[in-house]
Amino acid sequence: MWPIIALIITGVTHLSIEAIWPDLRTFFVPPALAPLLLAYGAWVGYRAVQFGGGFVPALASGAILGALPLGLDIIGFGIVLGRGVDHGVLSGVFGMAYIVFGSLVGLGFARSGELESR
Repeated sequence: MWPIIALIITGVTHLSIEAIWPDLRTFFVPPALAPLLLAYGAWVGYRAVQFGGGFVPALASGAILGALPLGLDIIGFGIVLGRGVDHGVLSGVFGMAYIVFGSLVGLGFARSGELESR
């Protein structure tokens, strides 16, 4: 729940800032946001394992969380801010992929910790 709430707050803040200062879009490019999205993915992947999930639940959690930047980029930045749906889809898929990659990282850390404790 908390990774979703935190990502929603981050997305709304990002959209609001760029709506106020449109020139910031040259700084908030997908590669600059990738570490943040990777961290959100790692958070959700790690928590999925802590709640008893394995590989598939961690990936599913990453995909579900990844739908948020996909929707934000298509609707918020692509349509509302007028950057175009094609641009929104491209950056949204990039963001979603990074969250899924992060969920694999979180899964790996959580599972390696479980193995060491045995």
